[in-house]
Amino acid sequence: MSLEIHINVGGCFQTPAEDIELAKEAVDAGFDGVWIGDHFHPWLDNRPYTHNVLPWLGALMNEVPEVPVGTSVSCPLFRYEPPVFAQAIATLDNMFPGRFELGVGVGEALNESPFTDTWPEWDTRAEMLVESIEIMRELWNTQDYITYEGEHYQYEDIQVFTPPKSDIDINWAAWGPQSSQLAGEYADHVLTAGGPDLIEDQVIPNFEKGRESAGKQGSHHVTDEIVANVGDPDELVAEARERGELIPIDELDNPDPRSIQSVANDRLAEMSDEEAQEALLIAEDASELVETFEAFEAAGVTRLLVTFNLGDPSHAVEEFGEKVLPEF
Repeated sequence: MSLEIHINVGGCFQTPAEDIELAKEAVDAGFDGVWIGDHFHPWLDNRPYTHNVLPWLGALMNEVPEVPVGTSVSCPLFRYEPPVFAQAIATLDNMFPGRFELGVGVGEALNESPFTDTWPEWDTRAEMLVESIEIMRELWNTQDYITYEGEHYQYEDIQVFTPPKSDIDINWAAWGPQSSQLAGEYADHVLTAGGPDLIEDQVIPNFEKGRESAGKQGSHHVTDEIVANVGDPDELVAEARERGELIPIDELDNPDPRSIQSVANDRLAEMSDEEAQEALLIAEDASELVETFEAFEAAGVTRLLVTFNLGDPSHAVEEFGEKVLPEF
């Protein structure tokens, strides 16, 4: 399976309409698919937008034919109740069969904690995600009323009357050994944001262990999400410092984007320009990124989701179309 390169528009840097246009540019340039983050609050307080992804995805699939689209990632636990979210996804697939890929995760506090009385530990949220997947799949595959009695969710006599027209692939967001194994057991694919070594040494072996324990066979995707940027390195590093554009991924349990922004600002202040350029994968010429992408492919990644979070994303898309995508 050769490496696919998809764009993740982010859904937090531009207006919804501008992100539709960026997606169209990316597809025209040769990107293999379009994804979007699914947030209520942005990761960083400097980011001016967080689109509701459900209407945006419907508009996107109407504007951009053929390519797959997905969320990276949705949390169908608190903000979305599993049956209501299942209904929304079924409607999208009914209109645009076979194109939607659902990325799911156990959630970040900045998105989900406002919608629950307590913020559960990771283990509890993982149990909830397993139940949520079971509920959604049963609703998608049963044209009758269902009753679900789980530890965390209970529903009686519910049915999705507008069914999906195809099987909906689920991508479980995972980093550690336990989450990677759960991805193999309960999802179709694994989605991560690690480097090649982490993916090769930890994510894939545990994902395969989960698939084996569930008796699964057949092909699957290992998807990695990265940021990459193309332009003058000095200008892009200066922009990153000015905006505080660096996600501290160890702040998953922090509910306040303003607090996370403060952490990001402090970490950028401690970085040299060279360290910031490396962390944000900044290249003056897009061809410089080919070797990096080849390392992901060699580690077993089959799809890269690329977000351009600095500079001119249209310029980056054009550069990728000319100098990166033809190499894969």
